[in-house]
Amino acid sequence: MRNRILLLALALLCAVGVNNTFATSGGPDSFGYTWKDSNEPGGPAYVWNSIIGQPGATQINGLTDDNAVAFINFGWDFHYYWTDHNQFKLGSNGWVGFNNIGNIASCFPLIPTQGGSGDNFLAPFMSDLIYTSSGAPNPAEVWWWSNNTDSLIIEWSQVPWWVNVAPDWVGSNTFQLILSGQDSSITFMYNDTDVANWTNNGGCNADMEIGIENITGNIGLEVFNEALPPDNYAVKFYYPATVTFQVPDATPAWNGNDANAGQFFICGANASAQNMIANVANVGNANITNNIAIAGDIRLPGGSTAFWTSSTALASGLASGADSTVTFPAQVTFTVPQHYSYKVTTTNGQDINPSNNQNTVEVVATPCTGDTMNLTYSSAAQPDGAIAWAGGNIDEGGGIFITPPSYPANIANVDVFILDPAGAPTPGQHSPFAIKIYSDAGFPGAILDSANVAANSVTEGGWSRVRMNSTSMITSGGWYIAWFQGGSDVYLGTETQAPISRRTYEILGGTWAPYREITVNDFMISANISTTCPTGTSVKNNVNADLNLRAVPNPTNGNTTLRYTLPVLGDVRMSVVNMFGQTVYTQSEIGVAAGTHMLTLDANTWASGLYFVNLESTSGSMTTKLVVNH
Repeated sequence: MRNRILLLALALLCAVGVNNTFATSGGPDSFGYTWKDSNEPGGPAYVWNSIIGQPGATQINGLTDDNAVAFINFGWDFHYYWTDHNQFKLGSNGWVGFNNIGNIASCFPLIPTQGGSGDNFLAPFMSDLIYTSSGAPNPAEVWWWSNNTDSLIIEWSQVPWWVNVAPDWVGSNTFQLILSGQDSSITFMYNDTDVANWTNNGGCNADMEIGIENITGNIGLEVFNEALPPDNYAVKFYYPATVTFQVPDATPAWNGNDANAGQFFICGANASAQNMIANVANVGNANITNNIAIAGDIRLPGGSTAFWTSSTALASGLASGADSTVTFPAQVTFTVPQHYSYKVTTTNGQDINPSNNQNTVEVVATPCTGDTMNLTYSSAAQPDGAIAWAGGNIDEGGGIFITPPSYPANIANVDVFILDPAGAPTPGQHSPFAIKIYSDAGFPGAILDSANVAANSVTEGGWSRVRMNSTSMITSGGWYIAWFQGGSDVYLGTETQAPISRRTYEILGGTWAPYREITVNDFMISANISTTCPTGTSVKNNVNADLNLRAVPNPTNGNTTLRYTLPVLGDVRMSVVNMFGQTVYTQSEIGVAAGTHMLTLDANTWASGLYFVNLESTSGSMTTKLVVNH
């Protein structure tokens, strides 16, 4: 990876652990896989046959730095551990996944490591590789070839490492991954590895990791750690001659949608009841023949009591490799706007892999008031981290995907939580940034709307509103919303407060990829949309309904965030008065959209005591108390 993610509040410390032992064979792992190299008697022969430019070979484009390309179907079923796969996902850092892995980047996981960046992958040369350049042309190429029957070859040619100096790369590595359906074997072939230019930075468990890891992440074989294979060298992984490791393995494959990601529902006293769905799969190599119990619940994050529960079952079990989508018999009606956790649990007496028996996703209940809604996956008042990319080119940043719960829908404005490098407000002292909205083509499609934001119009250390041009109207699907930083001195706030949407993307060199920390971080981006509220949910004719104001945290010893909800579009004036009737803060804004908004107050210089926060708007007025306690 470009070591360019800058966290304001959290430091990632990787312990140093180096194992440079040069073995010539290894295994078996728990499943029975073994490996030998070309120096071991009976091991594979090193035979290099380049596929570049050969008939049927295809070059893989779109690789940059720390990204992955979409799934590629290679036309036949390859047997890997107890599952079959006919498509692969290729990551820029020398790995190939059979799961929908977003990204695996430095510091790289040891093999095997359950969870983390991803499981179910092959790592022929997992290191910090790059395919683009800011100066001298990068010679890297990746090609793949399949006979559509029983052979797959992927070749990396002259691929260098990323370095933090122009032209962003150094060195050259050429190697192959070969899958054989005849014996379910895996071969890594090394033509040229650049030992002279490789650097072990000493800050990670693994700057270089070579091996294989299974779907649960707890079985695998590591061949090299913190060391490079030599030139003209091969490593082969052998499928066990007899598989005694039988795995019936039921798991909730996804909740709510096949992306297994956050989604929005309309809430309110008259909101429609919703069906909740889930998909259950048997990812094992043995049939499940008895009842699979499936339980669902929705609760506040960390809450001990669920406000909705339901259960169903697959009475006849599931065959190996099969899946089934179920609808829970009890519907749910969301009445309180909040971010919730939707958890699905499977229970089966034959299942020997309980580590994947639960799946939790984020669901967001939002009011539809005055034909407007606020849509955000961010549930925290303050960020606990931030992203920015060193260099900060205008084609680099972060993005999210949002599907509205009502159509037609249009994005009126976008709010982003902006920070500066020191984490302190210094308006006008950083680069401008841009917001762009893309159509949904299963990936970011055409640009529907865009806006540039000047530095002197940004609220640092708080939410900044970007008014759009109202050209993003959709009647189905969703939007991709991108924040482009435009410089290395402007940051986007992030949060790790669960639940996490898994709807985040990193954008490098204009190329989108799932964010490398997609399972643990959300971006603080909020979209205010205009739509048509379903009958009975809108309160546009009742100006005082759903007006809401609260301060978090309260009490506070520093910054606090005012979260307020407007039922209709209107003007807003916010003021704070102390116990002596003195006004210590005022702010006004014209034409604020209906929905939920956030405003950060700096109470560091206020005396300890009781304060009154007053909200005056077109919809009415409201007052809440705030306690400052230094």
